Amino acid sequence: MADEYQVIYEYSAGNTLSFKTNDLNITYNRLFMSITLRPDGKMYVNDPNKAQRVFTFSAIISGDDMNTLNTVQTGSITYSGAYPRIQKIYFDGDTTITNVEVAITALQTRDLGNGWWTVQITMTEKTD
Repeated sequence: MADEYQVIYEYSAGNTLSFKTNDLNITYNRLFMSITLRPDGKMYVNDPNKAQRVFTFSAIISGDDMNTLNTVQTGSITYSGAYPRIQKIYFDGDTTITNVEVAITALQTRDLGNGWWTVQITMTEKTD
């Protein structure tokens, strides 16, 4: 397990925010999967192969980054093409997840003082 992860969020072409976190959590969901237990005791699985990831983490960011995040989240984000997305998650320098289209579905912020903020973010993968 890495001591610290870096999540780079690209909210529009070339515009990014970087979060350093030590509590990255990735939940993998199989959408529309159903499991049926038959009367004979056998299990039947219907899986249309639709998957979705949910990324949650917290980070401490500067007031400038908080202002950008606030402006982006309260403004009108255009969900088109490849944006917004997780441009890259660095796990250990070599291992990464790249280019995952997401929507920030939960954002909680708290002022720490002296120009610093703590943020708790949930990013949900967009599916087609």
